[in-house]
This record gives sequence, structure tokens and C-alpha cells, in this order.
Amino acid sequence: MQYYENCDKCKKCFPCPVTSGDKSQGAYPITQGHGDIWYCANCFYCEDVCPDYSPRQFAVDLRRTTQQFSERTIDPIKQLRKQGLLFDITKTLNEYRLDMGLPSILKPNVNEIDFLYQNVLDKKTTSLTMAKGNKDSSIQGKDFKKGKIALFLGCLIPYRVHDYELSARNLMKKLDIDYLDLPFSCCGSIMTESQSEELWLTISAYNLALAEQSGVETIITLCGGCTGNLRRTNNILLENSDKLVKVNEHLSKISKNYSGKITIKHFSEFLLDEKITKNLQRLLNPSKLENLQQISASVQIPCQVIRPEKHSPNSHLETKLLTNLMRLTQIILVKYPYELLCCGSSILAYDEQLAYKIAKKRIDSLLKRNVDALILGCGNCSMNFSVHLSEYSDTRLTTLFFTEVLDYALGTANERIDELLRDKK
Repeated sequence: MQYYENCDKCKKCFPCPVTSGDKSQGAYPITQGHGDIWYCANCFYCEDVCPDYSPRQFAVDLRRTTQQFSERTIDPIKQLRKQGLLFDITKTLNEYRLDMGLPSILKPNVNEIDFLYQNVLDKKTTSLTMAKGNKDSSIQGKDFKKGKIALFLGCLIPYRVHDYELSARNLMKKLDIDYLDLPFSCCGSIMTESQSEELWLTISAYNLALAEQSGVETIITLCGGCTGNLRRTNNILLENSDKLVKVNEHLSKISKNYSGKITIKHFSEFLLDEKITKNLQRLLNPSKLENLQQISASVQIPCQVIRPEKHSPNSHLETKLLTNLMRLTQIILVKYPYELLCCGSSILAYDEQLAYKIAKKRIDSLLKRNVDALILGCGNCSMNFSVHLSEYSDTRLTTLFFTEVLDYALGTANERIDELLRDKK
């Protein structure tokens, strides 16, 4: 494998979660030509600490030049072309969601999405004939009073992280925030970015164009990865007119265009707005606050909301991204060393044992501090810390999304919080 000849071996990237889990993998080994270029957590830690061309970008560029037709690249792209998302939206899934009090997932327009893949990868030059009634029939919601908002769920959250989505929707309802549900596709993610920058920017910009076409001004995200992908795409296109022109050439063939009017905010960033925070304080339930005063918790910050710094307007907040909100609830906050370091969930697709090793370091550290719960702000974190927890730890640790804690503080029942309180007695 190639190595990065300009690496000065400063090893500032050594705290990479993958390298700290296995010294032969991750950021630094990749630059030296030893590590697997797919063993990158995509957390952007190395991008902020590397004085030059980051190990992450080096790995992505190597994937583009040497792995374009590998199974690791092609298989997820086949899924995205076929479904628009990584997971199939079945009738059974939507029935389950409706039973939980969630709306049906809006299926992306797979004809448009597959056409874009053809256009970029296969260099097709024709335009897609649009079906009548295709644009607006699946939009749910209503106009926001001072400009529209759209909720971007991504792939994983609507498929299996329902507590996060439900509590987020509950909060917006209680705060009287109107928003749209749009038939968004996958954010583009590391799968398309590993194929080519042009494909990644086009697929990601498709979502921005869809929002802009619907009169949306702000996209609210729940997933850290979706936040990072949409925000980086937005910034890159606004900073590089040639890339924006190229992307719009592709989008124009499905009657779309992106002009750069969308703001992307993770839901935590959105709630930290002064007016919204005051509204939250006004709605707090005193008896629920008394309950939360009995629970101790640490926070896990979603990587791509605060990194890379050049694309993250609230990178300076670091842990305050979640702790400023959690302090409103009066839950006891306990610091721990891995608050800002990736959970390793992205490695689950390539090496489960290594992903477990990364997560176990964090869980063990939390257990030493005797915390009752870990508070999350990303669906991917819940995979390694919740879904797979029993694979590497015999001790149960409750995970809660920050939206669940806030929603509980505003009066909504929560079985896991109630169980923690019972255990305290």
C-alpha cells in the first residue's frame, strides 16, 4: 500500500480512536502504508490536529484510486442506488412506526437518485423525464412561521433508532416548531465520498436542492454524520464555484438546482438558540427535575457536529454542545476522558472486534466513574454503546439521547429513566 511521503511523523494523530484501539490500524498507520485504508472512523480528529494533508483524506483518496470497484465500495452504492437509503423502507416498518406514534418514512425518489448515479458514474448526458405529481405529493408538515424547517433523519435513525426520533419530534411539538418531512435520500456519507468527490457532492447536494426547492431555509439533523456531510458539502460548493456549477449540471437534468441558501444545524445546535432555550426553561416540569437530580450521567459528543473545525461553526462548544442543554434538566453531569473522541461505530462494518475494543475503553471508563447513564446525540453511537454492548461488556449501562432527557424534563414519561430511578431506591 502507498504511504504518505510528506508525513513528518509528528504522531499528533495517534489519539485516533482506531489507532488507540489497535496500534497497527487507524490514522498514523495509514499514513505509513501499513493500516487498512477502510479502518478509519471518519471522526475528523486527525483533520484538526494534522498540520497538513490529514490521514483521513489520504485514506479517502486512496480508496478513490485503488478501491473504486471493490466490494467495500460498490455494495453500499448498489443499495443507495436501489433504495435511496441504506435500508429498505418496508410496509411492516412503517406500520411499526405508526404504532409507536411516528409518521411513515417518506421514500426517496429512487428514479431521480439512480439517475444521478448514472449521470456521474456512467457519464450519461440525457435528462430524466419527471413523472407528474412527483414533487410535492410526499411532503408532510407545514410552513414554519419565520422560514421553513425540514427534519433530516438519514438512514439509520428512522430504521431503528426510534426513541431518538420520537423524543425529537415531541420536543418540536412542545416548542411549537413547525417543520417539514421531505423524501430525503442518504446524506451521501463516506460510501459515496469513497467513490468520488463529484458523486458525494452531487448526492449530498440533491438533498439540499430538494429542501431549497420546497422553500426550506434550515435543515435540522439528528445524526452527527449527516450533519457533517451536508454541512461540508454546503461549504465546499459555496467556496468553489466550479464545483457548484458541475453539481448543478447534474441536478438540472432532474429539474433541480442548488444556490446555497440552506443552513444545516444539528438539533442540539438548534435548541441552543437563546430564544428556544428560554422556551425550554419555561416548560420544565418541577417533579421531573427532582427525579433527574438523582441521576448521574456523562455525555458523548457527536464527532462531526464539532469537527472538522473549519466546517463546524460550534466546534468551540466542545462538550457544551450537550452539557449546556443537560444543565437545564438538573441531571448530574460527570466528566470522562472520551467525551470528544469517537465511539468507533463506523468500524463495525469492517471489524466488529476492533469496534468493540474502542467502545469498551469508553464503557469501562464510565463504569469506573459509577455513572448511571451515557447521554448521546447520534444514532451511530447508540449502535456501539447500546445495540452491541452485550458483545463486549457484562455490565449494563443505560444510554439516553439528549432529546429523551429534555423531553422527560418537559413531562413525557420514559421507561428507562423510570427504571434508573427505581434502581436508586
